[in-house]
Formats: sequence, C-alpha cells, structure tokens
Amino acid sequence: MSLDKSVEGEEDKNSDYFDAFARLEMQELLLKDSVRMLAYRKAIWSNKKLFKDRIVMDVGSGTGILALFAAEAGASKVIAVECSGLADTVKEVVKANNKENIVMVVKGTIEEMELPKEIKQVDIILAEWMGHGLYMGSMFHSVLQARDKWLKPGGHILPNLAKLYVAGISDRNYAANLNFWNNVEGFDMSSIKRTVSHEAVVDCVTIQQLMTEECHVHTQDMNTARNETLNFHSNLRLKVLKTGVIHAIVVYFDVSFLLSEMTESTSGFSTSPRAPWTHWEQTLLHLDKPLHVASKEIVTGVFGVVPNANDPHGQNFELAINFKGSLGTMESFKIFSNNQNPLP
Repeated sequence: MSLDKSVEGEEDKNSDYFDAFARLEMQELLLKDSVRMLAYRKAIWSNKKLFKDRIVMDVGSGTGILALFAAEAGASKVIAVECSGLADTVKEVVKANNKENIVMVVKGTIEEMELPKEIKQVDIILAEWMGHGLYMGSMFHSVLQARDKWLKPGGHILPNLAKLYVAGISDRNYAANLNFWNNVEGFDMSSIKRTVSHEAVVDCVTIQQLMTEECHVHTQDMNTARNETLNFHSNLRLKVLKTGVIHAIVVYFDVSFLLSEMTESTSGFSTSPRAPWTHWEQTLLHLDKPLHVASKEIVTGVFGVVPNANDPHGQNFELAINFKGSLGTMESFKIFSNNQNPLP
C-alpha cells in the first residue's frame, strides 16, 4: 500500500468515526440520557467558583451542551472543539442562546487544531471521552493530547476518574440470534457467524441476568494517564451468585468528577446493570459455549484491553476463562472488536 493510500484510509476511518456522532439521532439520544445530563450539569453548575472567569475547552462538543453549561457557570471563554459537520450547527445554537461572546466553536480535530493566538492555555477540559465498555470508540487519546498541549499546571479534566468492572451474566437469547445465520431464506450464511461471535455487543442487561459478583479490573485517572497505546490485562475472580448458566461477561464502568476544589460533593454515574439506564448501556462478551456453574463457585480468567489495528479510536477486548466446577469446565480465549471494525 502506498503512503498516500494509507493516509487516505486513515482519514476515512476518522471521517466515519466523527460522522457517526454527527447524526442528529445520536445527539438526541445523548441529550435524552438523563443520568449523563444530570451528572455533567451538577459537576459544572454546582461548582461555579471553579468555572468563574476560567478558560474552558469542550473536546468533542457535539451539540454544544457542555460548552453552554460552562458558559452559564461563568467561564470567561469556552472553546468548543467539534470535528464533524455539527460544528456549523453548534455555532447557530451558540448564537441562538446569546453566548457567541463566550463560546468559540472550532471545527477540527485536537490533533490538528491550534488555539487562537490570544489563548495560550486552558484551565478546564470538559469531555465525554468514555466509549462503550469505557474504551471502544472513546476519545481517550484526544483528551489526553489536549491536556498535554494546553491544560495549565493544576488544571482540571471533567470527568477525571473511571473504574472498569466485569461480571458473568446469562443471555439465553444469544444462541438463537447467532443461529439465525445458519439459514437465511434457505441460504447457508453460517460463515458470517464467526465475525458476529467476535463482536462486543452493546445491550441493556437486567439485574436478573447477573450470575456473579462484579470484579474491578481497571482504574483510569485522566490527570496522570500517559497518552500512549492502551494495552493492559487484569486477572478475573468472579464469585457465582446462583446456580445456572453463564453465557457472557458483561463490561461496564463508573466515572467520577473527583476534584478537591469542588464546593459540592463529588458527582458521577455508573453504567452498571444495577444502575439507571444510560446510552452506554453495557458491553457483552459472549462465550462460545455456555458455562454451567453452581452457587459460590469461583470463575477465574484474564480480561485485557489491546489496540485495534482497524480503529484509531477504539480497542479490542481479550477474554480468557479458566474454570473447573461441579457442573462443568472451560478453558477458552477470545478476542472481541466493536461491530464497525471486525477482526481480520
């Protein structure tokens, strides 16, 4: 492949990523996520002393709602960075709300843009940097690049702390959905099953589906994280809650706006199956075979987050399960990608 074609391909991937967020139905879903909206609004409006007369950068501004929150909280200037075609729409939204003297909309990526000459650094970075399962389709690296380029020493990122969890669940419908490919209008499409089976599925998990206790596998502090390729593995230890069948491992996260300077108690939210619904829902990693378990048994294994060669904004998940119980055994290893960037 020539260099020009390689660069062109990279640009196409970035274009697809940003265009997905430019769809108004996606933005409407984000705005109707009451858990998300309340957490950000509380973190900003309940701590106006932190924002008063400060310079704020909103990374991945979308419809500009976080930029408007910051302007209302007293920021002297808000730089709303949006790469997609929504940038022009955000300018109209800002004008309609009489904030054009405070909110400056910049169309471009963090990697390519420059600050206006009169602004050298920012005091606060706002971003919804979390993707599904925390890292799939996330803006993690873009926010860290903005931090390293422009955030003042002692400045703040909101939210700044995330914790990643996994648990075993039942999902009796998955096998039937997967077997759909065996016979599609009389045609054998079972070869598609391999790709589908390696997809990390975003879905809503109920409390009733939980088969094990949760296991904390990772903590991310945006203040201290290095802007380098994500590649880590954590041991799993899942205590079974009830006798039954585990069909998948569910991945979810909590985030916190954890700042000592805040005048109000720390805000944040959880995407756990035990918490109220968010647009992130949960991310499911399905096992190739059902795992039969008995109450109080321990399922062990390894969970990993590794680079996705096909997606500059995402990661692959790795899952290894080692289990010997009274009702069954399993030794397995599997890699999962998001459905926009399947495994080769």
